[in-house]
Amino acid sequence: MPQRVFARIAVVSSVVVGVLVLSGLAILQLAEPIKSPGARETECTDADHRLAEQLARDRVLTSPPPGTTLDRIDQAPCGGESDDWGRISAAISLPPGTSMDAAIDHYRTLLMAGRWRIVPGPDPADRLCADRETSGQQVRLLLVYGRFPPGPHTYGKIEIEISFLPGGEDLGCHS
Repeated sequence: MPQRVFARIAVVSSVVVGVLVLSGLAILQLAEPIKSPGARETECTDADHRLAEQLARDRVLTSPPPGTTLDRIDQAPCGGESDDWGRISAAISLPPGTSMDAAIDHYRTLLMAGRWRIVPGPDPADRLCADRETSGQQVRLLLVYGRFPPGPHTYGKIEIEISFLPGGEDLGCHS
C-alpha cells in the first residue's frame, strides 16, 4: 500500500511539473512580439545606418514649404518596428488657409531637383511616389497629404516616407 501511495505521488508530481513547464513555455511564447506574416528578422548593417542617415538629410524631408511646420523626422534603418524595411519619415503641418497645391508644387520642385523619378502613387492615399538610386540602393518616397478633420477648422497634413529594403532589393515606384 505505501508503494501505491508513493507511485501516485510520483505520477501526480510529474504531471504538475509538466504542466508548470508547459505553462512557462506558453507564457514565454506569448511574451515574444508578434511579427507580421512573412516578416523575417533583418540585421542592420553599417551601410543601412549610413543610408538612413543620408536620406534623413535629404532636402525633401528637411525643407518644408514656407509657412508650414516640420513636426518630426523619424529613422528606422531596418528591423524592429519597421519589419524588414528601412524607413525615414517626416510629418509636416500646414496651418489653416495654406494652399495644399502650393505645398505639393514645393515638393515636386524638390523631387525634380534631387533627381527623383515621380509617378502617381500606388494607392489612392499615396498622392506622389518617387524613386531613385542612392548610394547604390534603390529607394522609394511616398508623399501623402490631405486636410484633417473635415469642417471649417481644417488643417493640412503631409506625411513623407522614404523606404528601402536592406540588401539592395528593388523598391521603386511601379507605374
